[in-house]
Amino acid sequence: MPANKIRYSFPHPISGILVSWVHFCKNGAMRKFISNRILVYFALLLLGISGFSFTVILPQPAGFYGFVAIAALGGFGVSAMIAYTKRSGKHLVCPVGSDCNAVVTSKYSRFFGIHLEYLGMTYFAAIFFVYGIMLFLPGLISGIALSFVALLTTGAFFFSSYLLFVQAFLLRQWCIWCILAAMLSMTIFFISLISQAIAVSFLANGGEVLAMLQSLGFALGLGGSTAAVFLFSKFLQDKDIDSKELSVLKGVSELVWVGLVLILMSNFAQYVTNPEALAQSSVFLAQILSLFVVAVAGAVLMIIFAPLLSVIPFTDGPQSSLASLRKPTFIIGAVALSSWYFAFATNHVPGFHFMVFLATYGTILVTSVAISMLWERSIRKGALK
Repeated sequence: MPANKIRYSFPHPISGILVSWVHFCKNGAMRKFISNRILVYFALLLLGISGFSFTVILPQPAGFYGFVAIAALGGFGVSAMIAYTKRSGKHLVCPVGSDCNAVVTSKYSRFFGIHLEYLGMTYFAAIFFVYGIMLFLPGLISGIALSFVALLTTGAFFFSSYLLFVQAFLLRQWCIWCILAAMLSMTIFFISLISQAIAVSFLANGGEVLAMLQSLGFALGLGGSTAAVFLFSKFLQDKDIDSKELSVLKGVSELVWVGLVLILMSNFAQYVTNPEALAQSSVFLAQILSLFVVAVAGAVLMIIFAPLLSVIPFTDGPQSSLASLRKPTFIIGAVALSSWYFAFATNHVPGFHFMVFLATYGTILVTSVAISMLWERSIRKGALK
């Protein structure tokens, strides 16, 4: 057998999982399909949302200040990345199939003659500086300065909404870097607003509305994920995903993301009203953990694997470097779907110790990934008959 040819025939599915990942990394596929900029994107994404941990570790309002500061740091990094790419004359590639470069170089990329990335860097740097001071020297900034910061974050929220409108309806092109910057800007607005006493009081009286939003989120997210797997299975009957089928899967994935956003918004709003209790709730922490995995796995699927589904070979035909993406696609999909079901199940189980939830979640992930590997193998072997 040639040295560069490996047959994935193993007596135990877990062995196949481990070896497939080793082969995926070893043969250079990871470096070929995951560029440094994509790694930077994910690093900034994780940085921006990691600030939520401050709301669990630190008491109010310091935890919210820390969250805003970290989100601003992530936003500054995104804006700086866009500015660096444009200054160096490089093409800002969008891995989801759109044209990021068309967005960041369009006539809408300037405001009063100033490049938006520089405005973004200035805004995020100012927010990071102000909220960093509020975190470590809480009495130093107050009164008029706080009102100005509130006005600034509100203006940034509406301006970010306008830029999303421009991408959706005027340019009809999406830039994932711009979307991430807009989402972090909106996050800063909501956190700064929600940390106010009047907002906490308002949310405390909206428990039924928040519960309804969470239910709607699970209906869209969990239902959409299940539908995506069903459609993926149906489309693979001919061992190929064509462009039309890929478009359908992308449409379903958009519903999944809407559902995830609704759940995260409702969960965060509930946390704001009762942070002390929920920070100690094993059910709440287990659900947040699984939803975090859903977000990361979904982003990996959308940004790295989804654009290549129509060209990934799902059979053992002629050798192709894209074949190394087949197993990781099944693995990430299994992790995302099982995490959705685990997150939903946490709403209907007693409050076990967090380590029990963690062990159960780990077992579910391993089992679902093993099943996905058996499914991938049956599809691949079935094509040879």
